[in-house]
This record gives sequence, C-alpha cells and structure tokens, in this order.
Amino acid sequence: MRPAPVITLVLALLLTATLATAAQAASTRSLCARTAALRDSPEGFVIGRLYRPQRLRVQRRSANRRWALVVTRAGAAGWLPARSLCRA
Repeated sequence: MRPAPVITLVLALLLTATLATAAQAASTRSLCARTAALRDSPEGFVIGRLYRPQRLRVQRRSANRRWALVVTRAGAAGWLPARSLCRA
C-alpha cells in the first residue's frame, strides 16, 4: 500500500479549496456609478436599480467582458455594465 497518492490527493483538495476561497474574496466589488440598471441578461430587460456604494458579488463576466453578472447582499442577481463597478 502506497500512502503517497492519498497524501497528494489531500493536498490537491486543500489547494483547490484555498484557491476557491481566494477567488470568492476577490470577486466582491462596490458600485462606482451613481446608479446602474440591473438587467435579466446583457442588454436585456431592467429588473432593478442599484445605487452607489452598494457592495456586489461578481459571479462572472460576459464573453466580451462588458457585462458582469452580480449578486446583491439581498440575493438579487442580474447583469450590469462592468464599467459601473469599481476597480479592485
């Protein structure tokens, strides 16, 4: 029985968990624009309005990086122009 593969697997899992936690912490941004429309899709229907300096969790960006999928602290999710967010 070789313990090395088990140790390698455990270390890989710990590293993955650490990287995921770091990525989640880095994805929290503030809204820098005075207001921004929260949309159901990039260039879609307006489903809400956000106001500065609201904190948002960025889930992902569109392929052209112009739109960001965000989640508010209240749990509302939608798309807004990425230029509305403060730089990290």
